[in-house]
Amino acid sequence: MKNRTLLLSILMVVSIATNAQEKLITRTGEITFKSKTPIENIEAKNSQVASIFLVDKKTIAFNALLRSFRFEKALMEEHFNEKYVHSDKYPSAKFEGVIQEDIDLKKSGTYNDVTVKGTMDFHGVTKPMEVSASIIVSQDGSVNFASMFLIKLEDYKIEVPSLVKDKISGKIQVNVAANYTKQERDLSALSN
Repeated sequence: MKNRTLLLSILMVVSIATNAQEKLITRTGEITFKSKTPIENIEAKNSQVASIFLVDKKTIAFNALLRSFRFEKALMEEHFNEKYVHSDKYPSAKFEGVIQEDIDLKKSGTYNDVTVKGTMDFHGVTKPMEVSASIIVSQDGSVNFASMFLIKLEDYKIEVPSLVKDKISGKIQVNVAANYTKQERDLSALSN
């Protein structure tokens, strides 16, 4: 509950600061990740990712609570939170970036291989990151965003014990998807 209150507070501040801009919001974005090795494949999914897309500034931000990732096995989920990402100390992963191409996101169309350059904050480490994305703008103004990229566990100081090194890949495939719609009401109504 504490994390949700913090997230809503952050979104409210962003909402107030960007009132004059067109903003698209979702609280049901999805992030999946996969670790593939010859011995074992591990997959997890989080369908409660909060994201805001400031269309005029071509800025996009994601906030994923780590405890919201679901695994096939409960023990994997427990190990993920307690032994690897330490979600009590680092409750979320965040990304904020700016679209680099000169495209008009107010016009409907499909924009493939769009570059989003920004920073990722994960496990107490903030690093610059550049990802490729696909963006589909519908005639009604809704936007679909999708990206796939790899992260190295060592870049975010995530240690894998030698006992399970063969079961967990050092590079994790991350897929991000979000469907944004225009918000008719102010986010401050969410805190009620």
